[in-house]
Amino acid sequence: MVAGIAIVHVGLALAVYRDLAPPSLPKSESIAGLSGVSAEVCRPCHATIYAEWARSGHARAFVDPLYQRDLAHHDTTFACERCHTPLVEQRESRVFGLAMAWPVIVPLALANTSFDPVLQREGVTCVACHLIEGELRGPFDDASAAPHPTGFADLRTPELCARCHQLDFTIIGRKLDRPVLDTVAEWRAFAASGGQESCVDCHMPSAVARAAALEGPTRPGTRHDLPGPFDPAFVGARVIATAQSLALTDGRGARAIVEIENRSGHRVPTAEPQRALVVTLAALDREGLTLSSAEVRIARPIDVPRLRPLGPDTTLGVGERREVALALPGPVPAATAALAVTVDFVMWDPSDPVLAELDDRQPSRHRLLDHRVPTEPP
Repeated sequence: MVAGIAIVHVGLALAVYRDLAPPSLPKSESIAGLSGVSAEVCRPCHATIYAEWARSGHARAFVDPLYQRDLAHHDTTFACERCHTPLVEQRESRVFGLAMAWPVIVPLALANTSFDPVLQREGVTCVACHLIEGELRGPFDDASAAPHPTGFADLRTPELCARCHQLDFTIIGRKLDRPVLDTVAEWRAFAASGGQESCVDCHMPSAVARAAALEGPTRPGTRHDLPGPFDPAFVGARVIATAQSLALTDGRGARAIVEIENRSGHRVPTAEPQRALVVTLAALDREGLTLSSAEVRIARPIDVPRLRPLGPDTTLGVGERREVALALPGPVPAATAALAVTVDFVMWDPSDPVLAELDDRQPSRHRLLDHRVPTEPP
């Protein structure tokens, strides 16, 4: 009996480890002609691209304060490393299995003798995408003057993005209707329905013609700052919110209708389950303080540690236009001076203790719509 239980635990641990373990990556051995694999080594020759990358979410993947605080709330974090620190040298330990998979995950690990804390802070660094079979590959095949081995590679493929933006956990995520991070599959559905834009078209748009490397030819390229959910202008151009109506009712209640359109190539919100679109109707006093309110959340609520749904998936499909109707619960308060309807793209729930531990400089939402009408003469 005991032996049978042990075998079941070992089998479960092996299955869960295969589900969670990062892809097997070779060590990033020093590249011929270069002193290392850090982005700082790339910087002298690729200064413009380096500067764009340095302000990107890829560069902040490990050092981002929100990520660091979230790590502190989890006992096991090795699954996070597959995306936030994808290189072998960026990991303090080498996980080779699980001692336990339930009720908690306990990894089996050894100290990583090749660990580089400086490289770790670079997150998704240059070689994570460009180092292929000992060469630094990219969109051009004529970089013969480079001081290191080069080659051509099509880095615009969704397969490259899928390494981090499509996590098909099958064992521990079996209670979900689709993977917790499903963005590339969402995009594939968009492409199958006739969508033309690729991941790179939106998130690495064409840049002004420039030299990709020092003393290289001037030619078209792509931006490496990777605009995405942390860029309010980028989000606002792809999630369009419009107030269709906002008024008092005959019974002195208040109603509003908001239309939201998804112009991106995937569902909105996508990826991180903490994200949501929050539509709010509020009665405000003369100081702008909220007296009464109602809200609708558009999200995919998931218990992340257990990978279980907490409610229905109400995210917007690709190309979807949705009307959201709201009504205040009861008559508007007597002190109401204006009605307001807002739409916020919430990147992290403000009530989450992880966010509460950070200061106000950490952005948690973008306002996509703020429409107000007075209920009394000014």
